[in-house]
Parts: sequence; C-alpha cells; structure tokens
Amino acid sequence: MLCPSCHCEQAAGNFCSVCGSSFRESETYDDAIYEVIPVAESYAPAESALLTRVSRNANEPKRLSGYTDYFQRIIKNPSQALASDHDHFYYGMLSIGIYMATFALSFYFLANKIYTAMLGGLSTLFSEQGSQQALPFINFTSSIFFFVLLFVGSAVVCMYTANLLIGKGMSFKRLIAQYGSVVLPFSCLNLLAVIFGLAGYTTLTLFTAGLSLFFTISILPALFIYHHGLRRTASTRSFYWSIGTSAVSMIMSYLIVRTFVLEFLSQIVDVGGRL
Repeated sequence: MLCPSCHCEQAAGNFCSVCGSSFRESETYDDAIYEVIPVAESYAPAESALLTRVSRNANEPKRLSGYTDYFQRIIKNPSQALASDHDHFYYGMLSIGIYMATFALSFYFLANKIYTAMLGGLSTLFSEQGSQQALPFINFTSSIFFFVLLFVGSAVVCMYTANLLIGKGMSFKRLIAQYGSVVLPFSCLNLLAVIFGLAGYTTLTLFTAGLSLFFTISILPALFIYHHGLRRTASTRSFYWSIGTSAVSMIMSYLIVRTFVLEFLSQIVDVGGRL
C-alpha cells in the first residue's frame, strides 16, 4: 500500500506507519475518480454530434462561395451545364432565381421609364398616391416575377414528367441543377434587356426579354429531353418526346398568358387610358 502523503509503502494497515495518514481517504479519492470518468465519457457523443453539426453549418457557405467560378465556367462552355449533378442543386436554384429577377427588372425599368415620360398615371394601379415620381418597385416587380415563375415552373414540370415517361427519370434535384445551369447564359441576355430598359428602348427590351423567355420555356426543354432521351430510347422516339415536351410547355404558357398576364396588361391599359 502507498501512503498518499509521504509515499511510503507498507504491507497492510489503515494508517501509515511513518506519518500516520489514513489510507481510506486515498481509496475514497480513487473511487471518486472512477465515478467521474464514465460521466465525462457520456458527454463524448453529444460533443461529437455538436461538432458534426457545426462542421455541416460551416460547409454551407462554401457551397455558394464557388458560384462565381461556376458561373464563368458555364458561360464559357454551356455544354458543361448538362453534366451538372445533385451537388449543383443550390447553384441551379440560384441561377433560376437570377434569371427571373433580371427578367422582372428589365420590365420594371422599361415601365418606369415610360411612366416618368408620361408624368404619372400608372401609379394609381398600385397606390392611391398618384403624385409619386416612380413606380412602386416591389408591387410591380413582384407581379412580373410571379409570371416568370409560372412560366419556368410549367417548363420544369413538363421536363420532369417527360423524363419519367421516357424511362428511368432523373431526380428532381439533378433536373433543377442542369436546367438552372442551361438557363444561366440567358440571364446575361436578361441583363442586356435591363440595360435597354434603363435606356428606355422599348423595342429592344421587349425583343431581348421575349427571346430569352421563348428559349427558356420552349427550346431548352426540347433540347434537354432530346439530349437525355438519346441515352434511354431510340433517336426517333427521343425526337418526338422533345417536340411533345416543347409543345406542352408552350400550351401551358399560353394558358398562363390568358389567365394572368392579359388581365394584368388590361389593368395597365385602362389606367393609361385615363391620362
């Protein structure tokens, strides 16, 4: 036995033969140590889980930190867009959001330019104050953004359905990643429309924005289905599937125009007629 005070050893006894210290305090202290160790170990899984969550949260910003490189790579070589996978889902969502935002901005700046030239009138459609110097940004832009969301959403539904009908379809995340990547170059065309809208060029703004929307909801779905259809079916069937997807997407877009867009435009025309 080892004395806790003077560290002298002896064979037996409750007290040290040299300094008289009790051996029971040492045993109690040792028992306390053995009781604490399991408690400390019980916190290890919790700490591990916490570190895992912190690590995952720290990786979230890294997913978007490389978007600039991703943007440049797709613009330089758009064919790489069809190689995007599940890992690019957030990039695809962000690219679609940028496309819709730039499209809405182009129409807002054009309408605001026309409104400024007409010295009021259109603001009564969105606000009771007709003396303001600019169109309400949120009310007008959100309406255009909603219309573009319906157009893009209908195209995505058509592509996803066609992929399922052709054969073993791709996952929704992969579809969004690839479609968002393909749409990305047309966001640059929308930026050009924004510049034309700021300058007040009505014809150029409508042409560039309309061309961008036509390719996004009609041409791109056909190319998308044809590209992936070649890997799962004959080339003839893939061609017809791509044409059918484009046709259905255009029909759905026509219904959206008839249901929402024309009513919105008629309200603007009615207000403009009162000037």
